Amino acid sequence: MNRVKGLILLTAMMVTSYVLVGAAASGGARATADGNALYAAKCVICHGKDGRGTPNWRAKGQPDFTNAEWQKSRTDAQFAASIKNGKGKMPAFKLDDADIAALVAKVRAFGKK
Repeated sequence: MNRVKGLILLTAMMVTSYVLVGAAASGGARATADGNALYAAKCVICHGKDGRGTPNWRAKGQPDFTNAEWQKSRTDAQFAASIKNGKGKMPAFKLDDADIAALVAKVRAFGKK
């Protein structure tokens, strides 16, 4: 009887682990998808689809997200603060922490291209 209980417990733990790993993996995909959608909705107009910025805003000091040196000079916390609080001419965005993290990941992705 103890052996049966042990097998049931082991099976339950394996199934739970499988579900949790699957959920974590899909959550990562969700963050990327949300980051892309959020960027398209809130950022593209000024920062451009490619993250290089638009000519008018670049002339005013807008960063080029694809520039590796610029990427290295900023922390994720700095990106998050700029999104949340605004910076210069950029307005603050009222987003939850998950959405801000998704946008930070999107901006970081430009530096890897």
